[in-house]
Amino acid sequence: MLFKRTGDPMPKGRYFRRSLMMILLIACIPGVITGVLLYGWVTVKMENILQQIHLRQFEQRTAWVGGQLDALELTFSQWAFDPVFDNRLKELDFVYKYKQVHELYRLLLMIQNSNTLIGKVQLYLEGPREVKMDSERYDFMDDPNEIEKYNKLTEQPRATYWSRSMDGVSMMMVNRLPGGSDDALGALTITLDNKQLGIMMQTLSPYEGGTTFLLDEQGKPMLPQDQELGGLQNAVRDHVLNLEEKPASFLMEHEGITYSVQSGTFRRLGTDWTYVSAAPLNEIVAPIVSVPRIVLLVNGCGLLLALLLSWIGSLQLYKPFTKLLRMFTATGESAEAVKPVQPSWQRGTAASALPQSPSLQLDEIKHIEQHWIGVNRERASLQQRLEEHLPLARESLLLQLTLGHLLLPSDREWRERLSQLGWALHDEQFIIMLAQIRPGAAVLHGSGYPNRSESQEWISLAAADILKTQLEEFAYRAETLNYHDMSIALLLAVPPEAQPETLAFREELMGMGQHWLETLQSELDVRMMIVISKPTSDASHIPQLVRESRSVLRQKQFSSGPAIIDMSEEAEEHVKEQGVYPLELEQDILSALRNGDQEAAMEHFRLFIGSYARSESAEDHARQALFQLLARIQHTLLQLGEDPVKLFGLAVYEEVMQLYELEELFLWFRERIVHVCVEEFTGKEEKQIQMAVHQIKEHADQQYAEALSLDELADLLGIHSYTLSRAFKQAFGQNFVDYLTEVRLNRAKMLLESTDVKINEIAEQVGYQPSYFNRLFKKSEGTTPSRYREDVRKQSGHTRGNCSV
Repeated sequence: MLFKRTGDPMPKGRYFRRSLMMILLIACIPGVITGVLLYGWVTVKMENILQQIHLRQFEQRTAWVGGQLDALELTFSQWAFDPVFDNRLKELDFVYKYKQVHELYRLLLMIQNSNTLIGKVQLYLEGPREVKMDSERYDFMDDPNEIEKYNKLTEQPRATYWSRSMDGVSMMMVNRLPGGSDDALGALTITLDNKQLGIMMQTLSPYEGGTTFLLDEQGKPMLPQDQELGGLQNAVRDHVLNLEEKPASFLMEHEGITYSVQSGTFRRLGTDWTYVSAAPLNEIVAPIVSVPRIVLLVNGCGLLLALLLSWIGSLQLYKPFTKLLRMFTATGESAEAVKPVQPSWQRGTAASALPQSPSLQLDEIKHIEQHWIGVNRERASLQQRLEEHLPLARESLLLQLTLGHLLLPSDREWRERLSQLGWALHDEQFIIMLAQIRPGAAVLHGSGYPNRSESQEWISLAAADILKTQLEEFAYRAETLNYHDMSIALLLAVPPEAQPETLAFREELMGMGQHWLETLQSELDVRMMIVISKPTSDASHIPQLVRESRSVLRQKQFSSGPAIIDMSEEAEEHVKEQGVYPLELEQDILSALRNGDQEAAMEHFRLFIGSYARSESAEDHARQALFQLLARIQHTLLQLGEDPVKLFGLAVYEEVMQLYELEELFLWFRERIVHVCVEEFTGKEEKQIQMAVHQIKEHADQQYAEALSLDELADLLGIHSYTLSRAFKQAFGQNFVDYLTEVRLNRAKMLLESTDVKINEIAEQVGYQPSYFNRLFKKSEGTTPSRYREDVRKQSGHTRGNCSV
């Protein structure tokens, strides 16, 4: 398939038609299969599933109905044993024993209200005079026929049983009184509420057009509405009674409608009740009746949509492909130079690395493959260079971290920065092993070296190399940091499962430190003291660990104690006794002074002094902390080029010694230090930023090919990258990246105008990859590098000679 010129419509040939048919077929197959399955097999399957669900629901409902009747029977049986219904009823005088009669009224009312199925409760007593009583009244009985009917209630062999009510229209349950006695004095009866019983039975068949009814042991209907069964009920009853083996469920036809019939028995106090439920099958499967029709309609619409989308997709088939081709192909040749039958991917390759030979005709895929291989090679080269520089960059970042020169607000940001430099951290804890070297006499006097500082530097490097050799077999991540002042730090990143707080782990570190000491003693004849810090899970606390370790080293360096100190034991106790210097507040005070915020500086200083208020000898400890804070402020002023003596005088420390109260220290610091520093820091900070802006501009002008990023320059200069970027834009009207791009492109244009150097070589000389350089140059100048060179030479009227740069 050959392409026309860029911008012309894509040809629609045989490949297009095949693609359209293939996409249409693929799009239609799922819909056709789904429609057939849903209309055929799935429909039958769903009908069976719905019937099974109906059966399970019916079983649950019958179990619930049986449970309701069980509960009613159990509760009613227990009432017969109530003390009110004992043998004293034989002597009860309904006329004069009003309290006992009232108690019977109350109890009968309680029984009647104990269950919604109970319609009426009645008490019958044989003597001394026959009486029947309900929850509203009592009547003495004089009719012999009526008395005979009630006497039969007490003559049944079972103490509790089901029977028909006296009027024969309801079910009645009878309890002989008193309970547990063979000598009956009467009966307690409850008559079921036919309406409530009918509602309960109707739950067995909730479908419209269905029916539910009860049959007694003789197959007779038990409820009034059941006694006059309709045509469907009679047909179902006859079918159930004529079955030799009575299945729990079966299907039957009646007047052209298929019914699902379920039947079973309730065992009720020695008698069996048969329940029958018939539901129309079409009501059971009603939820899926319209599903196949809807599916067919949806699938029909889906087929039309698939046809439309397939056509659109085929039209768009080549667009992503051509975009990818243009991305990998260097543009530069004019459209007029392209032959009508020449593929578009062969045009504009003057700046490309592909050989241009008439005999070499690469197809699109091969063309993209070669460019992709070139991009992979460039990526591998850049990755290799990055990996070579990662250790140095990581060491530089860790030096700034441990010395407290680079402040990030949170542990998460520190871990992200370290992850970018090859330390992928998750929840590791950090431990500092800080060592201070004490060289021998020969080194102290500089014998064998040009000067003493050179000998100390050599010892520091040798000690660090020895430690790195030991760490090759160490199981955890570690970085050796040489401070070039005869002190070396080892930063360990230990996972929590290693349990860095345990004694076994601390002993392992003590053993490693001891081996380091012995090696240095034997090979370099130097002594050294090591402090092992406490573990911390917050990377922003590492500077605090270093400062605490240095404090312990200063205290213990010339003592006769052990050469290895564990901060979790002795050193920790020492720090607690002396008090912990609030380093975070010190940084906050310095930051507020730089920003010219006097109120914030005094608020942080109040907290700074207040941290010593509860310690013993609070004034002495606060005074010593103030000495250290003053030294840090003076050091910062010196870095800004200002003489602290001119600002504060020579007697500043003597003035502090004359202050005895914390409030006096606070007032003195505000008047003598803050007022002076706010003005001085504000001006110096601006000067420092302006100097830094011009330094990075000079860096871009002179080292444009290998220029560092703004973040890297900001780290080197100790200024936040956002502040530096904003200052650069204010000074020169554009950000650093745009300025560096402008410098590089100007240099490239000069080389294109004055030399015959290949475009790929020019791209590398100005710090770009060739493919990216071509796109960037065209975006900036509106033309490709090769066309720019040709246009310039046409205008100048002569060709410049080849010269190297």
